[in-house]
Amino acid sequence: MPIIRLTIILVAIAIFVLLAAYVVTRNKKYLSYLKQLLRYVGWCFLALFVLYLITRVIRF
Repeated sequence: MPIIRLTIILVAIAIFVLLAAYVVTRNKKYLSYLKQLLRYVGWCFLALFVLYLITRVIRF
């Protein structure tokens, strides 16, 4: 659990940095980086959720 919390905090920091970089420079590449980051984070958390469900099913 601490690793998941740390990951969430680091992702939140990365999101704020990318948004700030976009606001300061108005360069669209930061928005594409943000989209890519959110896509990868979504897939990782989906995989973790599936693994969590599998462990719950196996336990019963």
